[in-house]
Amino acid sequence: MFISHPLRRLIRFEAYGILFLFAGIFGALITLEPLNYELFVLLVFIAASSAFGFVINDISDMVLDARAGNPRNPLADGSLTLRAAQQVSAVFLVLSVTCMALLPAHLLLIELAVLFVFVTYSFFFKAKNIAGLDLVYHALFPAFYGLLGYTLYHTFDLTCFVFFVLLGIFGAVGEVCNEIRDLKKDRSERKNTVVLIGERRGFYLLIVLMGTAFAIIGVFSLSVPGFSWLLVFVPLGLILIHPAWKAMKEPEYHQKFVDVINARAIALAVVMLAVYGIMRFTVYT
Repeated sequence: MFISHPLRRLIRFEAYGILFLFAGIFGALITLEPLNYELFVLLVFIAASSAFGFVINDISDMVLDARAGNPRNPLADGSLTLRAAQQVSAVFLVLSVTCMALLPAHLLLIELAVLFVFVTYSFFFKAKNIAGLDLVYHALFPAFYGLLGYTLYHTFDLTCFVFFVLLGIFGAVGEVCNEIRDLKKDRSERKNTVVLIGERRGFYLLIVLMGTAFAIIGVFSLSVPGFSWLLVFVPLGLILIHPAWKAMKEPEYHQKFVDVINARAIALAVVMLAVYGIMRFTVYT
């Protein structure tokens, strides 16, 4: 089946790439500035650079993942060769650099930062193995993409800062989810945050992070004109928190809760983007 194709498993764009695209699109929309073709180029950069990051992460994890039963990493089970993965990563890197050349020069430092965090997350000092820094790095992935979308059309301001912080919190949430799911495999090899604090505290951290994010959304929607519509979505944060709470109480749910949170986060993001998109081109025009 296509869903299990080695290349799709290697890139696993549906896991986080879709949310990264939404971060860029939403960042551009909330500026209320006219959009142009540069947004499309930026979205290609987001897709290509995130795919590059996913591929090199699987390359760096292939030995460790091979020790796990039924690994998600196609390099670990032999369904894809290392050489093929290296070639795929090179294609995505070239595509990313090409987009960087086509986008405005003032975005260059952020774009370089994106590539830097992806590379150093998996290689060199391997931030994913350093407690605390692993969360910071994973927070920067979506936060940088949202920042690119916003600053493509507008200068950095309070709205951009809050947006950057929120995306960062959700990025950290993704890392904690992954570390809880992979704890058994990682415990003997890594010193990431969940390995350090333990599974139960990892779940509490996860719930606190998500609760904090939706509290910030609530305060922001009440404080900034034009964003009161966000209040409707604050209670829906429970649909993201519930799978984490259930997994903490039911160990057999551990391998499922990450996919459930991702799927619900994508669905929630689609609805929020649709609502704001309609308002953006009706109420605000």
